[in-house]
Amino acid sequence: MPADDVLFLKRECARLKDENQLLTDEVKALRRYISALQRLQETVQRFTPEQDILILLDETLDCALELMDAADGSLLLLEEDSEELVFVLTRGQASAELPGYRFDRDLGIAGWVVENVEPAIVHNVRADSRFMPEVDEYLGYRTRNLIAVPLVTRDKVLGVIEVLNKRGGEDFSEDDASLLSILAALAASALDYATNAAAYVAAKHGLLGLTRAAALRAILLASTINITGRPSHLAI
Repeated sequence: MPADDVLFLKRECARLKDENQLLTDEVKALRRYISALQRLQETVQRFTPEQDILILLDETLDCALELMDAADGSLLLLEEDSEELVFVLTRGQASAELPGYRFDRDLGIAGWVVENVEPAIVHNVRADSRFMPEVDEYLGYRTRNLIAVPLVTRDKVLGVIEVLNKRGGEDFSEDDASLLSILAALAASALDYATNAAAYVAAKHGLLGLTRAAALRAILLASTINITGRPSHLAI
């Protein structure tokens, strides 16, 4: 066989091998996406107002990390009265430090997501003027890249889901943003339902002071009840 034909066949074999690996990776990712979304959907379907909404939010964050193939992330809620974003749930290196901390709703990449009601994909946070390095410095952590999507329902922003640093080192993509937004929409609808239902039940029993905002404050309190004595604001 001529040398040129041998070289051509070697190149074709290498190309087909690469394509096969790419397809294998895509199938694995698709299975991971479907598994995470099914898991959250089942949780949402079982959810009732009497249940602890934090269980659902906890499941939401776990599913987000599974979807994005990452170990670090957080779920923040927007407190209506103070107009602050509050870390409610975290995973990874920050899991023991951040819950309960809050900052103004217009700060950081999470604040930008709230103000613009759209996802943010940041490939290099150090080059992004919206990034708050103070959080990393406080934690002794290094964020490389991140994706953040709003928790929004009925044109109302309830919070943000942030996922940091994919395990494989890849950048987050537009497909990631679309998938994470679907997950966030499910969680936001359940959160909105839970807070409205709590306020309705309270009013039905004559507890007129429990507004929707008060119900959300109760959720925030439940998530941060173990951090008494720690400062509530980051020095930013």
